[in-house]
Amino acid sequence: MRNSLNKSAFRLISASYIDGFMVHLEFQDGKEFDLDLGKDLNSIRGPLVDPLKDKDVLSKLRVEYGALVFPTGLDYGADVLRLWCENGTVADQKQTDKLAEQYCLQNSQSCCAA
Repeated sequence: MRNSLNKSAFRLISASYIDGFMVHLEFQDGKEFDLDLGKDLNSIRGPLVDPLKDKDVLSKLRVEYGALVFPTGLDYGADVLRLWCENGTVADQKQTDKLAEQYCLQNSQSCCAA
């Protein structure tokens, strides 16, 4: 994303592993979602991602400072996760940027300045 969304807009407070690449996420505003991270995790390779193909490693996820963190060091910011959850699926960078812009316009936020 060009800039982070309003930091107080979305805060991840808990996350749990479900199965496969599916995780359950709970945000500070009380909304909960199940999100399949498989589309993103299967599209990239490297030492932070490859071990997550093992569900025993993936299942050791945790929330730190409002971000979803995996034992390999890979993390997802709560703002991106929330956009994906609201969209119903993981999106690539270009689509995620569009989702952020739409969110800012709909919520009169000045968080998407170039």
